[in-house]
Amino acid sequence: MSAYDRGVFEADDVDYSQPVALFPLPTVSLFPHALQALHVFEPRYRQMVEDAAGDGGLESAAPIAMATFGARDWRRDYGGTPPLRPVVCVGRLVRHQRRPDGRHDIVLHGVARARILAMHEPDGRRLYRMAEVVPLERPRAARPPMPDVRAALRELLSRPRLARVEAARQVLECFGEREVPTHAAVEVAGYALVRDAEARYRLLAEADPRRRAELVRDAIAELERLVALAERQGSEEWPKGESWN
Repeated sequence: MSAYDRGVFEADDVDYSQPVALFPLPTVSLFPHALQALHVFEPRYRQMVEDAAGDGGLESAAPIAMATFGARDWRRDYGGTPPLRPVVCVGRLVRHQRRPDGRHDIVLHGVARARILAMHEPDGRRLYRMAEVVPLERPRAARPPMPDVRAALRELLSRPRLARVEAARQVLECFGEREVPTHAAVEVAGYALVRDAEARYRLLAEADPRRRAELVRDAIAELERLVALAERQGSEEWPKGESWN
């Protein structure tokens, strides 16, 4: 399964009138149109996956939103209800394997960025948190084709230094596939190439597709700069004898 999965789910497939299960992690781990594999072992999140999967097939599975902790000291209350950042990525199960010991291996397909309106904290039987959310982008809205953005990012990703970076090569291939819309290719590029935690959250929280493309462009340019710096370093200058690549 590649980083982009064509036509699995769209934002319109989410019923925003119902609370959505929350799976919080320290940093943003999912963007729309991207795929994220997860190993689920905590009892509360095992219950979450079981409830989402239900007894039907994956097509009828309930959504799961990947959230982000909102405070640096989230570990102090990790077993409780630490604050969360307001923007989440709503995902849908596209792969689910139950292990004999009760753990789960899943793959989530990013569907839409959304904002938390109200929290539904654990209630006794339900061990995990849920929230009422609203989409950041208007459902059923046509996405701009942005041919200029596509051309500019393809040119940037095609530069020789970035050919050394496997993730950049894979993203370039995504931009080269005509059936992949530009806005989806930008999302995959952000998922694969924007590594700074704060930058990833800014990208997730940005509702404007052109502004998202600008953030991704800046991240790619920074990656090229870092590769250039690494090229100028001799092996004796690499930290602990390792390359900075």
